Amino acid sequence: MTGERGSIFRNRAFALFWSSQSLSFLGTQITYVALPLTAVVVLDVTPMEAGLIAALETLPFLLFGLLVGVFVDHKARRPILVWADLVRFAALASIPVAYTLGVLGIPQIMAVAFLAGVATVFFEIGYMSYLPGLVGRDRLMEANEKLQASSSAADVAGPGIAGGLISVIAAPVVIAIDAVSFLVSAVAMVKMPADAAPKAAADEAEKQSIWALLREGFAVVGRNTLLRWCTVAVFFLSLFFSSVMAIYFLYLIREAGIRPATVGLIVAVGSAGGFVGAVLAGRLNAWLGIGPTLVAALALPGTGFLLLSIVDGNSVGYAGLAGAATFIGYLGIPVFNVTAVSFRQSITPEHLQGRVNATVRSLSWGTLAVGSLMGGALASVVGLRETVIISAAGLFIPSILLLLSPVRDMRHPRQRVDDPAEASLAAPAQQTIESSLGAP
Repeated sequence: MTGERGSIFRNRAFALFWSSQSLSFLGTQITYVALPLTAVVVLDVTPMEAGLIAALETLPFLLFGLLVGVFVDHKARRPILVWADLVRFAALASIPVAYTLGVLGIPQIMAVAFLAGVATVFFEIGYMSYLPGLVGRDRLMEANEKLQASSSAADVAGPGIAGGLISVIAAPVVIAIDAVSFLVSAVAMVKMPADAAPKAAADEAEKQSIWALLREGFAVVGRNTLLRWCTVAVFFLSLFFSSVMAIYFLYLIREAGIRPATVGLIVAVGSAGGFVGAVLAGRLNAWLGIGPTLVAALALPGTGFLLLSIVDGNSVGYAGLAGAATFIGYLGIPVFNVTAVSFRQSITPEHLQGRVNATVRSLSWGTLAVGSLMGGALASVVGLRETVIISAAGLFIPSILLLLSPVRDMRHPRQRVDDPAEASLAAPAQQTIESSLGAP
């Protein structure tokens, strides 16, 4: 299933995967606006309820992520992707159906958020483990950049489309678009190249306990300087980013006084930062080196959301400031993601992909659930604007941590190898990453 020479889109399987995921990304971003607006405008949620809904979307990573990693390492990945998409289709489709029947309530919104979150755990860990075999390890940086750019483009277009649609039809009905996108993705996954369970994983399953298998995933992350520090940094990034995003829509509508129809446009303008970051990720790494790029990228979210705390009114100026603040807040995250994910996929053996990806995803996405609850609780106690300020201040912690760590001096992956075990893990990745980043 490796890619061909030339453009990565000459790999027809990747082109189909990218196309289906691009549509799914767009649908997800429409729901990203439509679901909280359903909760805020249609169901009149409290700040704590808004935080709980956001938490339930990512809580499954904390509860099941590590076990799903073991499962993915012992099964063919393509069927997992198909079933995950079908579950998300059914869960999201229930919202417009219930709204049309007049029975939609907050408990259903919470149940859908959790069930879709469980399916997302399987899909995210499954696709990250499936991708290296689909494109080849030497094309991972390029493949991840394409997917991240597509995701970021959807971040720009989706909220604007959602805002326009919501001005014409009810927010719960708009969620049907996302449901259909998952159905299309499931069909595309059926047409993808079949894969088999990794042989090494099948052999080890007969000899090791599940806890021993889990420890192998932690060991890969713990032995590598870059992965270890990035994993620590992503904990704080996820915690405080999800804290501010849990009350982001409530803040803009209730505290800042922005009209709901304008919110989608603000998110669209702000999300352009994610697209720019995805496009520039490889170039920034080539120009500055991995360490300085990561330090700078992780300083941007805190800067952006501090600016957001100034917004106080429905004027054009304040709406523009909200868009610019969100732009800066989103700009550095794709740069961090493309660099860390590509490196992690490159150094990880095939039979450990699920567990290593699950180790990091469970921490990062699982922490999103904790941060969402924290944001809802803070807003209930100290207020919406104060929660934005506190969360923005916390978002500077990841950049400070990397600035004080050995990562700060890294220009390419072969630097700062701590021990022979790390050297053996890093060796397969050196040529791949360095050629992608333009390192000598």
